[in-house]
Amino acid sequence: MAGETLYKAFGSAVSTRRKALGLTQAELAGKVKMSRASIANIESGRQNILLHHVYALAAALDFTKVAELLPPMPQKPLGEGLKMMLSNQELSKQTLSQHAEAQVADLITTALQPRRGKA
Repeated sequence: MAGETLYKAFGSAVSTRRKALGLTQAELAGKVKMSRASIANIESGRQNILLHHVYALAAALDFTKVAELLPPMPQKPLGEGLKMMLSNQELSKQTLSQHAEAQVADLITTALQPRRGKA
């Protein structure tokens, strides 16, 4: 997960929980000894956050575990790391263009993804 995406997901979790508890940004800021502007920046994903602040926020938001506040670990895309090989002997000396390789990887990734509605 890219840094920006990670901080936005974390901020969204903070915002959602804060609102569910009926707290204002200022009230949450007071509980964790930060400024209201810092809470606003965290919630919007614009501010990096120190580990001790993560623990303080988790406690102030009544989480029993810090992990409940953290976004899930990113999963490696299904097609990532696949190397394209041509199986036909005549074609084996040929290579795929980057564009063609990306298309094949996308096709494989799509085929390997679980279908919606099926368990």
